[in-house]
Amino acid sequence: MMAWGDGLQQIEAARSVARRDDDPDSVRSALLLLEQSGQDSCARVDFLDEEVKGWVTWRGADDPHLSLAQADQSSAVQLPSDSRHRFALDGRRAASFRLIRPASTTSQRLEITQADRVIASIQLPANRVPDRRNAPQRSARARNGETPPLTIIIPVYRDLAATRACIESALTAVACTPGSTVVVVDDASPERDIKRLLGELAAELRIRLLTNEHNLGFVGAVNRALGETGAGDVVLLNSDTIVPKYALQRLRSAVQSTPRVGTATPLSNNGEYTSFPVPNRSNPLPSPGELELLDELAGSANPGVAVDIPNGIGFCLYITRECLDAVRELSDDFYRGYLEDVDFCLRAAEAGFRNVCIPSVFVGHEGSRSFLGEKRSLVLRNLRILEHRYRRYATECAAFLVADPLRDCRAALELKLLSNERPAAGPHVILCGSSVGREIAIRRCRQLAAEDQRGLVVQIRAEGKRQLAAIFDPDGGAPQSIALDVATPAGREALLKLLADLEIRSLEIAEPNRIPGACLAQLTHHFAYDLLITDTALAMRSAVGSGAHPDWKGLIAGTRRVTAIGEDGAAFSETVLGLQVARLTDPPAPRALHRAESGPTRLGVLALHASAVEFRFIRALSDRMADADENVEIVVLGTTLDDLKLMQRPNVTVSGEIAVDEIATLIEGHGIAKLVLDIGQPAFGHPLVDALLATGLPAAATVWIPTPPARGRTTDLRLQPGLDADQTIAAVLGWVVEDVQLHPERRSGRHRRQVGTRLP
Repeated sequence: MMAWGDGLQQIEAARSVARRDDDPDSVRSALLLLEQSGQDSCARVDFLDEEVKGWVTWRGADDPHLSLAQADQSSAVQLPSDSRHRFALDGRRAASFRLIRPASTTSQRLEITQADRVIASIQLPANRVPDRRNAPQRSARARNGETPPLTIIIPVYRDLAATRACIESALTAVACTPGSTVVVVDDASPERDIKRLLGELAAELRIRLLTNEHNLGFVGAVNRALGETGAGDVVLLNSDTIVPKYALQRLRSAVQSTPRVGTATPLSNNGEYTSFPVPNRSNPLPSPGELELLDELAGSANPGVAVDIPNGIGFCLYITRECLDAVRELSDDFYRGYLEDVDFCLRAAEAGFRNVCIPSVFVGHEGSRSFLGEKRSLVLRNLRILEHRYRRYATECAAFLVADPLRDCRAALELKLLSNERPAAGPHVILCGSSVGREIAIRRCRQLAAEDQRGLVVQIRAEGKRQLAAIFDPDGGAPQSIALDVATPAGREALLKLLADLEIRSLEIAEPNRIPGACLAQLTHHFAYDLLITDTALAMRSAVGSGAHPDWKGLIAGTRRVTAIGEDGAAFSETVLGLQVARLTDPPAPRALHRAESGPTRLGVLALHASAVEFRFIRALSDRMADADENVEIVVLGTTLDDLKLMQRPNVTVSGEIAVDEIATLIEGHGIAKLVLDIGQPAFGHPLVDALLATGLPAAATVWIPTPPARGRTTDLRLQPGLDADQTIAAVLGWVVEDVQLHPERRSGRHRRQVGTRLP
């Protein structure tokens, strides 16, 4: 954004880089941009429990002062200019600071001022836990055989519609949960309609209402309710949640039957670890009827299951009384309501309690309605405090994400959902075996969606000795987590049964060479199938007229039809395999023409497979380019086997993974003048290939049907089928170097390595 953005977007990016980046060159560029926009002072402040440190830059003769104030004391120090400071350039003055924070049970205010202006003002959280040794003891859990009371606490501030829906759903659930009550905290809501609603519910004795004269925030509101709650467990409920009718009853039963539970979290559409169907994502909020069905199916899919998670999630957090007695309340060290639930759960874990997910319960959650666009900055701010206090937390989270112990629970719920669905027409299934095939299969599903038909993808991937067939909906719906090991007879039978139960309309097989032979044989025996040509694997050789490989002639003979997305796949099938194909096309997209940039010639090379073939090709092309003309630079579009190794070369830049909607920005930002699209095995119908062709830039690509020289764009490099890597590199080299000779003005600026032209 700082390199390529415009106006306010670029300035905000520069502020973020200046205050967060550790690379001095990036910070200097950011400071220069800020000064050009009129901001001649800047400060970075990093704080932990024990210390606060950072730096400040300014212009003018007066040195700034740093003050740290809290409830009962304040202190101030002068920050003298350091002429040797790394940011003291071109008349700009700078100073670094580092000081010990006094222990405080309340927040602290740090300010950096120069003359009469404030450069930075930051509220620091408390850095000492209050002494609660003399706090009144809470009532113990009810004796065995008695059902302990359950209190549902709902802090309320804004959004009448979400608040009304939440409270009504909670009241319905409470009616089905003996011994439970609802406590609503009006945290000084500015909306009169909310106050009227809460007043009416309290007057009807349907809720217990606590009203704050001043806004205390989520933590203050919850802690007030906890302080006025007697015996029994509690559920913290966000005001943008929807609770199914029997969810609280089953959640309490599951907790009571699970040992050592401190906190419990249900599945949700928007629950971070516990999100369904896509984990760690904000999935759309289902309708009330769909929520009731999901909760019912979750109960039958995962009865008696509790899965340990790093921390509970605060949208619906069940807390046992024993845990409350040990941990007490939420910490007020976290500013404005993010991650205090994580801190509570980590303190519970330190006290010996388990944080679990109860996947037999499902609760809906809208999410991020309280702070809207502020959420990201609030989370980043509070996360620094959390990671400092709990050093193993980030590692535990990463391990949990890799292991994904909730996958089987999500898969069980998905299977229940699929068996419950009886659509008028079954889905189309596209079978693939690689990440490249996956993208083409997803594109095929988009084509089907344009025809009001549903498409599902089954991707085969290897995990050790297992060959997992993962079935998913590319639009983010269920299923997402079903993965069957088709290396075993049981797994293959399960896949066959699943597809039969779905009553699939068609089976399209892409990349048959990547599908385990036994699985492919069973699928083609039980289902009529089409072949989707995505690469050259079916050919004897990648040469015109070579024909199909003998291993695939039986598969080709049994297909209903051969299909390909776009012209290249169809041309390959006709000229190399000798097959007539059905061409599957998207609606025509407008071509986005890009003009050639001045400066060094930049060649965009598309990398799709992250294979050894691609890596060797790019390395060899880099060497040959450097020998032939040092002014040619290579921009690798995608990721490779070793991006860092390639980036050490002076004439190579690697973008990393890219999406179709990023193509235009990358082309413009890097000033790419020509494209190389075929490295190793082509990918017919891949969305990135077609998006790059749509830019209108000259492209080097294999031409499967020879065209007369007078036809087609003369600026393209038409590679002949069957060329090896050395021949392709030689052709590309001559094509690019010739362009440099025709445009000598592009020889300037060889050593200007920053990306984009707007950086100072």
